[in-house]
Amino acid sequence: MILPHRYNYPESFQQRSLHTLDTALQTAIAYQPWQELDPGPGVSLDQRYDALPELSKQMIRDHFPWGLVPNHRDVREGLLSEAIEYTFTSGTTGDRVVNIWDQDWWDRSEASAWQLNAHLAKLTYPQREAKLASSLNVGISCEEDLPLSSRLVGNRLYLNEKINMVQWMPRHYRRMAEELQLFKPVIIETNPSLLAHLAYWALDEGVKLFTPRVIVFTYEFISQIHLAPIRKLFSCPLISSYGTTETGFVLEECEAGHLHQNLPFCRIDFYPLKDRYGGPELGRMLVTTFDNPWNTVIRFDTGDLIRLYPTGICSCGRSEGMIVQRIEGRLTNSTFTTKGELVTTWDVDQALATLEGLRDYHMEQQTENLYQLEIMLAPGAGDLLQETGIILQNLYGHDARFDIRVVEQILPGPAGKFRRTQTNFAVDWGSLFA
Repeated sequence: MILPHRYNYPESFQQRSLHTLDTALQTAIAYQPWQELDPGPGVSLDQRYDALPELSKQMIRDHFPWGLVPNHRDVREGLLSEAIEYTFTSGTTGDRVVNIWDQDWWDRSEASAWQLNAHLAKLTYPQREAKLASSLNVGISCEEDLPLSSRLVGNRLYLNEKINMVQWMPRHYRRMAEELQLFKPVIIETNPSLLAHLAYWALDEGVKLFTPRVIVFTYEFISQIHLAPIRKLFSCPLISSYGTTETGFVLEECEAGHLHQNLPFCRIDFYPLKDRYGGPELGRMLVTTFDNPWNTVIRFDTGDLIRLYPTGICSCGRSEGMIVQRIEGRLTNSTFTTKGELVTTWDVDQALATLEGLRDYHMEQQTENLYQLEIMLAPGAGDLLQETGIILQNLYGHDARFDIRVVEQILPGPAGKFRRTQTNFAVDWGSLFA
């Protein structure tokens, strides 16, 4: 399954797909070995894409900086003219990548994605925006506290300069609340986990937080547990925006709650899991970007699992491109029941979200039937260990064993993002696909 027939793709999309593929194969150094794998114009365009490998982060590293540059452009010239710069992804040591960054293309991709949500589409691009994220993901990084003037860049205020959220002291929470009231952003763009912890503090302290026109979630998996305090504190629309440093803005949540493909800027090839693991509706996506003058990204695996929306009709009225019901977390963050069935991060999150008083969690599967879970509780939440164990046994199997511990703080990973679930034994992830 490459491009499901339930979705509508205009002729202009097919033309972009063809132009991007031919440009990459003919002019970008990294893709030249792919030419012999391309069956050529005698087959359908989908078959041509399907015959090619995926673009890996290792391949990007191996061919940096010239390999993905199309049409024989001069990288040195681009850097000198400031048309481009180099940027690092926020991955762990093993998957950090240096990319060529074209700010103009990124902004155009984001502005296009805004049109997929009625609340964002009403706004002119760009807007006054407050960003709340790990400084490893975005913004200005400093171990010392920086004044507002040092974190204000154009119309964007970076609320956090710390690499790790555990560095936040009460003064940082107060400062963020005060700066939101002072700056009055139209948009808050944020890691949902970081905004949730600011919301927990505000609820505990009885502090009201300034409400923007919209809140846009990005950078990480959105936990239902974290949505609860955010909804209590903010009355504005909450919008999920999905993309990567390599691919720009791929999917945007509409006002009906579904994720729509940013059709002018990307192609998505979908590959389902085997039925026993959640297919054919659950699978991975390989993303190809359009019209980036400095980067030809072909069939890049974002690493996340998506669940397709069952029809090509959304109540928002948008009818073109792929529609995704939800993002279920990274494939390699999935776990398994004692019978070997796949459990996505979304599955675990939905189950644990029923626990009143749970504020955060981290679970690791150690063996086929042994699981370790850390949970962070609200003040006065009481003893949730037995109830948590029952919920997890219903999910993983009655022969599953759980080591559950209450902790003061859940720590983010090396990239500043939270890895909610993971499997600590070797898995052949490729064997899970149809």
